[in-house]
Amino acid sequence: MITIRRAVFEDIPGIMRFMDEHWKPGNILAKDRDFFEWQFVDEDKVNMFIGVDEDSKKIYGMVGAVIYNKSNHPDVSGCTWQVIKSGDPILGLELNDYMLRKLNARYCFGLGFSDKTVRIHTLRGKKVVAMDHYYRLADIDNYKVATVKTKIIPKITGAGCHLESIHAVEEMKRIIPETKLTERILCKDYSYIEKRYFQHPVFHYDIWKVVSPDNESHSVLVTRDEMAEGGKVCEIIDHYGRMEDLGEIAEALDRLMEERGYEFVDVYSYGVPVEIYEEGGFCRCDENCENIIPNYFHPFVRENISIRLIDARLDGLRMFRGDGDQDRPC
Repeated sequence: MITIRRAVFEDIPGIMRFMDEHWKPGNILAKDRDFFEWQFVDEDKVNMFIGVDEDSKKIYGMVGAVIYNKSNHPDVSGCTWQVIKSGDPILGLELNDYMLRKLNARYCFGLGFSDKTVRIHTLRGKKVVAMDHYYRLADIDNYKVATVKTKIIPKITGAGCHLESIHAVEEMKRIIPETKLTERILCKDYSYIEKRYFQHPVFHYDIWKVVSPDNESHSVLVTRDEMAEGGKVCEIIDHYGRMEDLGEIAEALDRLMEERGYEFVDVYSYGVPVEIYEEGGFCRCDENCENIIPNYFHPFVRENISIRLIDARLDGLRMFRGDGDQDRPC
């Protein structure tokens, strides 16, 4: 008989084996216990939920949780959701529902849905959509990462904003008080932000404050470099604060691309009005785009990639490629 419960420390080796055999063979969560614990262990709790035969200790299903704040009703993202054949045909749904009950989640939104997950949510009456994907090219002659058939770099009037590096979470708090973070869905507290971006065990993130011409700052941008085929690009991973600032940074991004030798800057998001990007110097990339702006680098895949999620139509929900477990080492 399968028992559904929250995992404990003693379950971690079995979960890692399950990931390697049934989820994504060879992935870092299956091979690196330290990284697994960084991702899923919060003090004395393991943020994984499993369906397990307690007699044989065989795991038949799992779902992980990214918990964004320490409130009594936190916002969360489900991730690493996988089940195998068992006597329970709805084990996956039961795992997900159990996770939400145990966490007392206010909202749960994941992203990066597989075809299987899309089918499940569609059968449940949910509408699955792709995140908006926008990019801005550097003005160079040879693109090694991107495939550029039509080189379009929209002209900008120049808002005069510039980017300044942030090196500690206390600097970010001076720009965006924690009380402002609570206004957002998904609501992330500084405990999460510090661990996720300032203390990541593998990736280096650049954290920038967006500074206006009058030397004020109302938002923070998180970026990360990727390299392939001898080229380098800049990915926007997350953003906090005033959304409109995303439409006022093209001039600053152009300078950054020139200084660091990036081919392009791109961003995946949900809940940001597309007019902000399109009036701010970005170009849209979707399944019909003739230019290829890759998202997979380990291994490198020269394709346009859709990141899918449930269309929530929930006022205040904003998601970026850094949410859930999307921006994760392979």
